[in-house]
Amino acid sequence: MKEILGAKPFFFRQEKYISNEIKKTLISGNLSQGKNIKSFEKKTSKIFNSKFSIAVNSGGTALEICLEAFDVKDKEVLVPTQTFIATANAVVRAGGKPIFCDIDPKTGCIDVNDVKKKINKNTAGVIFVYMFGIIPESTIKIKKLCKKKNIFLLEDASHAHGGAIDKYIVGSIGDAACFSFYATKILTCGEGGLITTNNYNFKKKCSTIMNHGKGSNSSLFVYSGNNFRLTEIQAIIALNQLKYLKKINTHRNKIAKIYQRYLKNNFFYTQIICDKKSKNTFWRYPLYLSEKIDRSALQKICAKKHNFRVTWMYEPLCHQQPVFKKNIKLPKAENSIKRLINLPTHLGVNPSDAIRICKKLDLECKKLYEKYKNIKSIGDR
Repeated sequence: MKEILGAKPFFFRQEKYISNEIKKTLISGNLSQGKNIKSFEKKTSKIFNSKFSIAVNSGGTALEICLEAFDVKDKEVLVPTQTFIATANAVVRAGGKPIFCDIDPKTGCIDVNDVKKKINKNTAGVIFVYMFGIIPESTIKIKKLCKKKNIFLLEDASHAHGGAIDKYIVGSIGDAACFSFYATKILTCGEGGLITTNNYNFKKKCSTIMNHGKGSNSSLFVYSGNNFRLTEIQAIIALNQLKYLKKINTHRNKIAKIYQRYLKNNFFYTQIICDKKSKNTFWRYPLYLSEKIDRSALQKICAKKHNFRVTWMYEPLCHQQPVFKKNIKLPKAENSIKRLINLPTHLGVNPSDAIRICKKLDLECKKLYEKYKNIKSIGDR
């Protein structure tokens, strides 16, 4: 069983179709802003329930473009400390100041109460990150809070392609949303990103920023933008993957349910809580490991003996990274990140693999737990 450790995803098995489409594009000579980009934007608008989609060259630049369009210069933006550094970096690059918030360990997402405490007259908006593709009810609470406070809500949906909560579809919940199509994401074209919004004026501004500042329907440049465009070849790959989004998420949920069912030993694990109304995407499956189990040892054993990966992210947390090093305490995130592990849910993991992972994880956790007890017992003598 490779990676579980690197099995080939089935949505890249249409190589002949993809290569033929790439060949046609190369022959046409139209490698940028052509029919494939237009088709990709149209189809993602429909899937993510937004009026407008803008294809860009990464999830990070998608965030940066949106924040620049929101005009966050010299303003504060609330960001969960548990996220990839790109979320916070985008705020800085757009001229704003990231204010790091604690998380709710039950969901892995930004803590609503901490958001309420940190909103002030200089707050421009909130970025909601769907960690691991968990779509909690708190996103709707923050949506309502942002509307009440007259500040924006930006969805960082890099882990959440195709997610939803009740009647709300990820990509249409906030004032805008950003998706990543990086190599490890649910949908990928290697590098790439997407902005979705229902606001026409916001869409126009983002389109201007990502295209060197060129005005819509004009040859004139009206803004100091840059080139953040996606290529036609990347769009071909992304379009092919869109066909399989439902299958991909169905598979990930099937694997997640196996983990939920089999990993119930309260001495070893604490589960993330998923809302019944949520349609989660499970980019990875998160668990909190007992402090009595050596996480690094478990990782090495599982990879070497059992051929599957136990990972964790994002550590150090954003407020602890050298670029941001803040003298603040965010205890929930700081305590939970030390115990966080992730299990694979991708298409290279089939149900029998997932059951095997659970059994081997239980076995090795039991051994490490007993080892901890023995060491502690000797130390107490």
